[in-house]
Amino acid sequence: MPTDERDRDQRNQNEWDQDEWDQDQRARRTHLSAAGLRARGWTAGMIRRLLGEPDLRRANPYFRTAPPTRLYSVERVEAVERSEEFRAVSAVAVRRSGAVREAALRRRRAVDRLRSGPEIQVRSPPPGPDDRKVARRSSQEPP
Repeated sequence: MPTDERDRDQRNQNEWDQDEWDQDQRARRTHLSAAGLRARGWTAGMIRRLLGEPDLRRANPYFRTAPPTRLYSVERVEAVERSEEFRAVSAVAVRRSGAVREAALRRRRAVDRLRSGPEIQVRSPPPGPDDRKVARRSSQEPP
């Protein structure tokens, strides 16, 4: 490939990368990812149920082979967060999360009690007649 073609391809690639970067920066100001929604208290089920399909899909910024990042408009998210349905679903999610946390804590305490209990020592039974080591005479020893 001649040098000018390589230079032109490189310039085109750089322009494409810059355009993609600009779009990503604009999307970060106007859209939230699923991780951003989780930080605001949303669950995966709440996202599916209340927001449905994402407004934008962008290439995953960390792994190109990963599924595209789903982005939701900030205005749409805030409108849903003001709704009664969101408040009801959010209250249920908070209650369920607390119950799961309590159950995990109860299980952890039960395991700790079992571990900190008295040491149980098991005595092994005395060796039977077949368990004794038998000394064998070598063929060079006299009988």
